[in-house]
Amino acid sequence: MEATQYHFDVVPKRDSDVSATEEQIRQHPPSYYDGADLVWMMICSALVFLMVPGIGLHYSGTSRKANVYMVWQPVITASTVALVWFLWGYAIAFSPSGSGFWGGSTGIVLHGVLVKPVGNARGPKLPELVYALFQGMFACFTASVVSGATIYKQRTFKWLVFTVFWVTLVYCPIAHSSWSPDGWANKAGALDFAGGTPVHITAGTSALAYALFYRLQLHRWNRTERKANRSEKPVANWIQREGREHVPTVVIGTILLWIGWFGFNGGSALGANMRAVSAIFSTNLAACAGGISASLLDDIYSRAKMVEIREERRKSNLPPFTPAELDDFRHKFFKSMILSFCNGAVAGMVTVTPAAGYISPYFAPLFGLFGAISSAYASRLSKYLFDSLDIFAMHTVSGFVGMVLTAFFADAGVVALDGYNSIPGGFINHHFVQVATQLVDAVAAMAYSFSVTFLILCFMHFRTWFKSREPILVLDS
Repeated sequence: MEATQYHFDVVPKRDSDVSATEEQIRQHPPSYYDGADLVWMMICSALVFLMVPGIGLHYSGTSRKANVYMVWQPVITASTVALVWFLWGYAIAFSPSGSGFWGGSTGIVLHGVLVKPVGNARGPKLPELVYALFQGMFACFTASVVSGATIYKQRTFKWLVFTVFWVTLVYCPIAHSSWSPDGWANKAGALDFAGGTPVHITAGTSALAYALFYRLQLHRWNRTERKANRSEKPVANWIQREGREHVPTVVIGTILLWIGWFGFNGGSALGANMRAVSAIFSTNLAACAGGISASLLDDIYSRAKMVEIREERRKSNLPPFTPAELDDFRHKFFKSMILSFCNGAVAGMVTVTPAAGYISPYFAPLFGLFGAISSAYASRLSKYLFDSLDIFAMHTVSGFVGMVLTAFFADAGVVALDGYNSIPGGFINHHFVQVATQLVDAVAAMAYSFSVTFLILCFMHFRTWFKSREPILVLDS
């Protein structure tokens, strides 16, 4: 069958193999860079930054007693990270060094970072300043995700000191390993399109380390109190109780995250091309599938719980529910279903993040489905581990699932949509070794981020480490 031919009256002119000095590029940047790509990357940078207030509202809505604190914490965190990124963060993450773990010194205070071409290895380049801007928004958002671990536990100043150390020693080295041409994971062939490992696995695991550190401090204090026959501080005081959420705030935060994620994943194509369109399409499908899956799972659980309650009342010879009591139950279950939809949508987008530019949109709903279900079941583990806002369940677990699924569904044909990139693919392209590569990358990031985060906290609390200090419950009041 003869292929259909399409006629173009005018096509954009592109030259290839052009060489120029930095001074020549400075004199006329439009001759070397596509204006559409620059505009797209600036828009995506703004969309990624929009996710910072989005995660703040999401945290605020689920933390009723510290809602002002939690909407403020991501914003002040992002401001701190932006300065660190300008001063030395970008250099550690992306300056060429030949090291697979740590960048060089050429990009400190963005020295020499202006019009130098970076980005796609075999396609249109971006001015390095644009690339630094876009990646800086990723750093801001990642630290903002971790800031949720401070709920009820840490005041702002100490947290900001921790943030400087954390971005320098945890985020930047992992970003370097995953995205820098010199990075060990990048050279090993790990597929991580927009931050499954550097953003979500790193943030969620660091939040877990933060939570467990304070759980350990509380345990030591309670042990001292027991020996002195004094009352202990219950762990439940530091865990967000169900039913205290402010649903409209959570929904607004989720919508901002949803919109911002289009720039998060779409901008990672590093240009206005068809691969970016495919990434955005996959992101939206995964969010929709994740939200619906989580809400249906919650509805099934609520119905089963209602049957169980009715059976207990029947066995206890209690009268049936009154219409007012039934309305209360319906309101509670409906509220829970909305929250599950929001959490499922976010989990779906987290899961598809490492895969968005590698997979066909046909498979995106599977990422949302598996991400939402795994996150929902892991949330109980998060609560047990002192992670009040389920950051570990939503980001580490979903990100890990996304990294593994990427190995199965990565498609060399989708990557080629931008016109210049190519990969061996995943299982569907018979590249079976990709699973091992993905697992090594994800597990290494989890081990490193947990260990270094815990060591930073030990260093910051060294003076009080050998004596128990009363844990303070940080509330808005």
